[in-house]
Amino acid sequence: RCRLLRSQPTGRDPGRHRGPLRLLLSLVARADGPPSPVIARFGINLTGKDGKPRPPLLHARTDGLRRGQFRTHLKQRRCVIPAQGFYEWREEGGKQPYYITSDDGEAWGLAGLYDQTHDEENDAAGSFTIITTSANSLVAPLHERMPAILRREDEEEWVSRDVTDPLQVERLLQPYPEDAMRVYAVSPEVNSPRNNGPELIEPDEG
Repeated sequence: RCRLLRSQPTGRDPGRHRGPLRLLLSLVARADGPPSPVIARFGINLTGKDGKPRPPLLHARTDGLRRGQFRTHLKQRRCVIPAQGFYEWREEGGKQPYYITSDDGEAWGLAGLYDQTHDEENDAAGSFTIITTSANSLVAPLHERMPAILRREDEEEWVSRDVTDPLQVERLLQPYPEDAMRVYAVSPEVNSPRNNGPELIEPDEG
């Protein structure tokens, strides 16, 4: 597995809420060496057909990766975003959050695409978007899509600059096996971005 997906000191704590404009660690390929971690902003910078900047795009669907500006990103600007898990919600007399994480406690590598435009205001090396794919049977009751989670043996191939065939990299973006995941309800405190702490991923005993 890519060693750099292990815990990395960044000098910044992204907390449990990883929403738009958050600065997060991502792993990108280098032309002159092995993949390395960089700090990038969640929400990729793209331009419209009129040349004007578009609002930051948080997610990119697998079925749209060969269209528009993503064609170049898919060939040359792939990255991995380390994550312990992700949230989804379901209406249960209110907005009930659920946390989805790995069954073995290991961090995942989410498939992403990045842009190298430097964000001077936030001192970020660029920006990125997380790729989403069809939900597996565990996540489907909560949402029809889920992050494209890379199998650990596929992470190095995903970020390799030697791999440019779209068909070769798209085959790595299949729904993650449901038997390697677990899901449980967490506190509705997750619903407020003001709350941020390890208790937000603890099972809700209520």
